[in-house]
Amino acid sequence: MVFKCDLFLAALLVSLAGCGSSASRQAAGTGGSPGAGGNSGSPDAGGGGAGDPFVLAWQDDFDTLDTSAWQLQSFTFGGNEAQFTPQNASVANGVLTISLTANPNSTAEPYWGVEMRSAKTLTYGKVSARMRFATGSGVVSGLVLFYTPYPNCNWNEIDIEHLGGSSDTSQLNCQVYLGTPTPNCTTSVSPTQDPKVVDLGVNAETDFHQYDIEWTPAGVSTFIDGKLLRTWSAHADLLNLPETILLTIWASSAASWAGPLTATSAPTSADVDWIKVYDWTGHTPAGG
Repeated sequence: MVFKCDLFLAALLVSLAGCGSSASRQAAGTGGSPGAGGNSGSPDAGGGGAGDPFVLAWQDDFDTLDTSAWQLQSFTFGGNEAQFTPQNASVANGVLTISLTANPNSTAEPYWGVEMRSAKTLTYGKVSARMRFATGSGVVSGLVLFYTPYPNCNWNEIDIEHLGGSSDTSQLNCQVYLGTPTPNCTTSVSPTQDPKVVDLGVNAETDFHQYDIEWTPAGVSTFIDGKLLRTWSAHADLLNLPETILLTIWASSAASWAGPLTATSAPTSADVDWIKVYDWTGHTPAGG
C-alpha cells in the first residue's frame, strides 16, 4: 500500500513518500503458523444467492504459480530500493511466497522484490486473501487494487500495505484523482490520498489472517478475520475504474514512513495461502 506502479511515478514518489507506498509510486479466516499451507482456513465458495452482495468470480489456491493468471513485473520506481523480479515469487505446498532479497549487483536498487498483477480486472466487488505479511524495517508488503494504464491519465487505488517496522499495524489507503481526466496524457496524474494506519489487533507477520476488501459504489470497507478495520466513502463516486489486483513486496526509502532499511531488513518474505475475487451483484452489503 499506500507504491506499486511504473517508472513514471518516480517524481510522485518523492513528493508523497511520507504518505505510503501506493501513492508514492505513482485486502473471518483463522490464524495459523506461516507454514500451515494447504489452503487451511479457506472459506467456502458461497456467494451469489438472493440478496447476496458478492458472487465468486475466480480464485487461486496457489497449487501452482499460474502465469496466465498473474503477470510478474520487472521494473522499479522512485522511492523503491528494490527491483521487481519474477524469480522472487514461488509456490510450495499450496502457498505463494514473495520475497525481498539482497541484490548485490546494484547500488541504486540493492534489493530484489516482487509485484504480481492479476490478468483480470475488477470493477466493484470483493477481494479476500489469507496472508502473512513480511517483517523487516523499511519493508512493505501489500494487497492492492490499482488502475494500471501507463501513463495514468486517471487514478483509482485501494491499498492494504503492511510496514514491516510494526507487526500489528498496517496502512489502509484509498486514492482517486480529483481533477479532470485528460485522455492520451503523456504524464501521469497525481492522486489525492486518504491514508489511515490501523491497529490490526494481531501479529500480521507471524500468523496467517484473512483480509477482505469490499468495494461498491458506496465506498470501501476493509476487514481482518471478519473484523471491520475501516470504511471509506469520501470520494466514492470517483472510485469506479477497472482495477488490477496486486501482491507486492518492496523496500521503501521513506524511513519516516516504513522505517529505516537495515542489515536485517532482508531476506524476508510474505506468504499467500489463497485469494478469492468476487463480483458485486448490485445488492448492498450487510451493514452497508
